[in-house]
Parts: sequence; C-alpha cells; structure tokens
Amino acid sequence: MAFKDSFNKWEPIGGYGWEKTWRPLTDQNFHLGLGYTLGVTARDNWNYIPIPVILPLASIGYGPATFQMTYIPGTYNNGNVYFAWARFQF
Repeated sequence: MAFKDSFNKWEPIGGYGWEKTWRPLTDQNFHLGLGYTLGVTARDNWNYIPIPVILPLASIGYGPATFQMTYIPGTYNNGNVYFAWARFQF
C-alpha cells in the first residue's frame, strides 16, 4: 500500500501480516485480532532508502469487513503514529 506522510509525500510500504483471530460472541461474524506485521517502507526525507519495519497489529471486524490498525513508535515530537486502514475480504 502507499500513503501520504506528514510532509504530504508518498510513502510505500509492503510486507507480511499475521493475526490470531478470536470470535468472542455467539455471533460468529464478529471477530477480534492481534498479531504483527513485517515489511519494508521508504521515506522521502530518507532518500527512499528501504527501511525494515516490525510493528504490532490489531483488528476488529464483522464478516468480510475488517478495520486494522498499528502503532508506529517514535521519540519526542517524532513518530508515535496510530495508523489504521479498512480491509474487505472477497
């Protein structure tokens, strides 16, 4: 996927995500997930040098629609980003 960073520059990211899912309710369509994602990204302000990432992954969903999210840690005034996206499974 690709997104615009805080400098309004495109940042590509690709990789692998693994999630363990739970169905805590009697409605089997509702599910929660926890896992991790491994990947590579590249930023404009680092001259698009490939940067490896290992991040936590969490999700909540109903049926084929899932809302996934991760947290990108940082330092004071740098990073500390909550990143989320929607996924639909066909």
